[in-house]
Amino acid sequence: MSGRHKAALILALMLTIACKSKPPEPAKEVKEEGVDVKLGPKALEAARLSIVHARLAPRRASVVAAGTVDFVPSRVARVGPSISGRVGTVAVVPGQKVGAGTVLVRVESADVGRARGDYLAARSRLDQASAEVLREQRLIEKGASSERALLAAQTERATAEAVLHTAQDRLSTLGLGAGAIGLSVALVSPIAGTVLEVKARTGQPVGPTDTLVVVGETLQVWLSIELYERDLGRVHVGDEVRVVSVAFPGRVFEGRVDQLGSVVDPERHVLEARVVLPNYDGALRPGMTATARILSTLGEIDAGAAIVVPRQAVQTIDAQAFVFVQREVGKYELRAVERGSDLDGDVEIVRGLSFDDEIVTEGSFILKSETLKAQMGTND
Repeated sequence: MSGRHKAALILALMLTIACKSKPPEPAKEVKEEGVDVKLGPKALEAARLSIVHARLAPRRASVVAAGTVDFVPSRVARVGPSISGRVGTVAVVPGQKVGAGTVLVRVESADVGRARGDYLAARSRLDQASAEVLREQRLIEKGASSERALLAAQTERATAEAVLHTAQDRLSTLGLGAGAIGLSVALVSPIAGTVLEVKARTGQPVGPTDTLVVVGETLQVWLSIELYERDLGRVHVGDEVRVVSVAFPGRVFEGRVDQLGSVVDPERHVLEARVVLPNYDGALRPGMTATARILSTLGEIDAGAAIVVPRQAVQTIDAQAFVFVQREVGKYELRAVERGSDLDGDVEIVRGLSFDDEIVTEGSFILKSETLKAQMGTND
């Protein structure tokens, strides 16, 4: 055998050995039809997925409107003086609970002295007029006076009574009936509630147009909203309302439509409406802005039923809404859907689901991450 043949034989033997020593390539897993994500037992346990059935729910119109939180007028009092003067003492602080009749501020004023003087003068005048009537009656009995003189005395007494009543009304208006000290007048709370604001400062000049203390009870508040003309047919008094505020992300306040206005603004084409909201913990404060979602009662326009799933079940990939449908335990299909209105904590699914499909809620984001990792691996 020639040297050339020997070399060729050696090279062939070396290639055969190399091929035998190379490990075989793993077989590619065949993708099951309708299964986009598979989780093994350990991964499934770690994911802690929650599964629910898509369900049917009454279809309801959903109207969104922005508004401002306000007091219920009968549950707030803005207290100020009816005279000019200076603040003597401030008896309360913001956040303090007060009862009806509690002294809030004392205001010192020369008007108080004049009012008290007018009352005492009127009281004295009435006493004198009453005594004169008695004197004239005795004189007539003795034949020493005339009916004309008695009538004049009675007229003076009636006039004195009217002047005294006016002086008493003046004292009542000033609040002196609640307890005047010297030249001061006590400003009291007309309602029971919480001191929400104190504007009074000791020594501050004040007048009849000033508000010194605001007392309110905020266990219930109003949300004033504006409805566009196009939405009026879908909103009714008594409709349920879900309210959210930027101050409390994730919290939903529940109330009802209490009143609809009777006149549409001809320029802006909006109608004012009012929502009543329980506010037992005082979280909603007057002046806050909030967004209301009004759930209309069923009507001919909104009759029927909708397929709904919990909001956390819906994931978005490239602006497309998806849900994960469980084919069997550990195997999940990524299903594109068309979402409709938000209904409380649920989302209406217009297209893509049947009402009894098994849907992943808690943990759907984990399945989304697995899907995206698989797509990146495919692209590589």
